[in-house]
This record gives sequence, structure tokens and C-alpha cells, in this order.
Amino acid sequence: MRFLLSSAVVGLLAVSTGALTTSSRAAAPAAGYEEVKDWPKLSSGVQLGEVAGVDVDAQGHVFVFHRPGRGFEPSATEVLEDPAVLEIDAETGKLIASWGAKTFLVPHGITVDDQNNIWLTDVGLQQVLKYSHDGRRLMTLGQPRVGGWDATHFNQPTDIAIRKDGSFYVSDGYVNSRVALFDRNGVFLREWGKKGSGDAQFSNPHGLAFAPDGDVLVADRENSRIQVFDRQGAFKRQWLGARDTGRVFAVAVDAGGALYVGVRRADYDPPTNGVLKLDRDWKTVASIGFGAAGDPVFNAVHDIAVGRDGSIYVAETRTKRVVKLRPR
Repeated sequence: MRFLLSSAVVGLLAVSTGALTTSSRAAAPAAGYEEVKDWPKLSSGVQLGEVAGVDVDAQGHVFVFHRPGRGFEPSATEVLEDPAVLEIDAETGKLIASWGAKTFLVPHGITVDDQNNIWLTDVGLQQVLKYSHDGRRLMTLGQPRVGGWDATHFNQPTDIAIRKDGSFYVSDGYVNSRVALFDRNGVFLREWGKKGSGDAQFSNPHGLAFAPDGDVLVADRENSRIQVFDRQGAFKRQWLGARDTGRVFAVAVDAGGALYVGVRRADYDPPTNGVLKLDRDWKTVASIGFGAAGDPVFNAVHDIAVGRDGSIYVAETRTKRVVKLRPR
């Protein structure tokens, strides 16, 4: 769960400003995780499309936001016929519920808040959407199918992070390269960021999470880094992966304060994908995937979520799957 953070580990980001570097991939410790085979166990009538987003609710149920019958097509005009939101039992892998048929164009980000509401971004609809746990729409932000850069428009928004007071941040995204902050009622408060590679600049802010001290973590995808900001958007520091880490697609934080980073390196043959687990000093303590013997083989890591029991859920697009990893 991207919003469940322990106040006991507020020292996670007590490091000097500037770039922080992980150890190289080859030197990373053994993963300490294993893939749960044959998970999920969906009924024969349910087929996963590209899995764009994943998160875990307060009961430990896994929510998946996928693109049934469609790839990444921001210019799509026909809504998806099948339900795009799936609720899955974490233990059995069986489908609990599904909703969102004939509603979405290009599903992307999903976040479950501490009230068990479901927040979604759709890069085709150009909107941020809040739903109840059972799929009733509660809030809509952005003009349908109209991109823009102001208080009432997005341009291919990617993710959402919600604070306990109900205020929330939107990474916006493929085109606008900004982060926008709203109050609990959806009133625009401020924004920061623009296209670039400097401090507080982005090249596709693709994922969001909160550090234990409340700082905002932004997965700056094409700049291959995580940028750290205070609650109001002031730049504090950044994490740069090792030379061969690759693009940063997703970031998640578990209840103990550890960070999980989903990365892709497309220029390897074959391309390498995986998850890095970082400790409180931002050092790599586990490396999952990346072609290591015995590890899961990832092809298109797109999002990550962490359950209360330490299980990791990895959403993949090209392979159209969600992978469950559990501690050995």
C-alpha cells in the first residue's frame, strides 16, 4: 500500500542533499523473494490485458487496473468493453469483484486511500477519478478527453498519492511533466515541475509515494531517478540508480519504511526489468529479477505495491500479468 507508512521510521530520508547512488546491480544481495506460481487464479471468463496499475486495500485485497483488449493508445476513442478494475484475494488469487466496464479508455494509475476509496488515472480520458470501494464514482477531475495544463486540465496523468487528511498529489505525466497538489475536495492548490533533467524538472513523472516523514517521492521515469520534495513541492534531494539500473517506472514504500523501485533497462539484449529494495540509507538490500538465476523474469515492470505481510505485487504491461512475490 503506497500510503501506509510507519511514523517510527521518520529517519529514512535523513541524508545529505544531492544525488544518492545505489550499489551496482551485479553487487546487489540475493532477492530473498520467490514468485507465487499460478497467481492470480482468475475464472476462465476473465483475461488480463496490459496491467498498468496495482495496489492493496486495508483488507489485503489486491486491486488491479488493466487494459482489456487494448495497448497503450492515448488517442483511443472507444471505451473498453470489459471491467478494467479487478479486486483479487491476496491469498487465493481468486477474483472477488470487478467493475468499470464501458467506462475507461486507457487505464494507468491506481491508488487505494486509507478510507478504502479507489483512485484512478486514465491517460485517454485525461482525468483523475475517485471511486468508492465497490465502484461508485465520487469525484472527477479533468475535462473528458481534453488535454491541457492548468487547474482543471491534465495531459496524460499517471499516478495519485493521497494523504490521511484527504489532500492528494497527481503526477501529470507523459506530456505536462509536473506534479499538482489538490485539497480533499479536489480544489487545485499548487503545482511544480517542467520538462527537463534538472532539480524539480521531470521527464515523465510516472509514479508517486510518500516517505515516512511525509516527503513526496516522484519516480522520474526517463531521467532514471527518484526526486524527493517536501509537502509543498520544494526540492530536497534525488536518488540516482547505478549506471545500469535503467528507467524508474514506479516507487512504493512499505510499513517499515523500505523503498521498492521498479526499473526497466530497454537497451539490454534481452531487456532487463526488476525491482530494487532500498533500506533507510537508500542502499540496495535486495534485487529481484534483472536476469538473475532463479529470479522471476520480468519483461515490462510498470507499477509496484506492497502488502502488509511484505508480499510485493508487480504490474506488467507487455506480458499482461500481475506477479506476486513473497519473502522466502
